[in-house]
This record gives sequence, structure tokens and C-alpha cells, in this order.
Amino acid sequence: MSNPYSAYVKNMDNISSKEELLVKVLEEIISNLNVAMYALEEGDIKTKAETLTKVTDAIAILQASLDMEKGGEIAQNLSRLYDFCIEELLKANANNQIQHIKNVIEVIQPIYEGFKGALENIRN
Repeated sequence: MSNPYSAYVKNMDNISSKEELLVKVLEEIISNLNVAMYALEEGDIKTKAETLTKVTDAIAILQASLDMEKGGEIAQNLSRLYDFCIEELLKANANNQIQHIKNVIEVIQPIYEGFKGALENIRN
């Protein structure tokens, strides 16, 4: 079994900025939301629950990392969107309803695309 710290360091070497890290986190969130939907469709409640918990934790960390002072209105709006996502994930987990997961994807996808586009602009 490989050393988790080595894997972490290796992955961090491939990420050169906070912006790249944010885009990677959002990609992982979207991927996990799709896993959770598939698990729910297949009746795999354990995987659904574990995956939604990971996503909820990741979104909570993104929300906690917002700089409300520097970010102003944008940070406030993101915080409200993250609140909505967390509420929807809790509902999805409690009620086993895919629509709540889809609602989160509809919110996270444009955020991801916006940050990805901004990152591409920074690179150019």
C-alpha cells in the first residue's frame, strides 16, 4: 500500500496555485455527486451516504475558506449557494431523493465553469 502522504505531496506538485486547487476540488465534488446519484439509483445506500458526506464536508470547507472581507458580495453569494447545497445534500441523504443531488449539481457546475474559465484566463 502506498504512503498517503507521498500521494498527497505528488498531487500537490501538480497544482501550482490556489485557483487550480479550487478547480480540482470542484471537479471532485461534481464527480462524487454523480457517484452518489448512481449509487442511489442502484440502491447502494451505504455508498450514497458516504459519498454525500464527503461532498457535504468539502462544500463546508469551501464555505469556511471564503474571505468575506476581501470577497465582498461575491463571497456572500457563494456562501448562500454553499448553504443551499449543504441543505440539499442533507435532504438527499435523509430522503434518498436524486432531485436534491441534481439541484446541487445545477449550482456547483456553473461555479466550477466560472472558476475554470477564470483559471484559463490567468494562464493566458
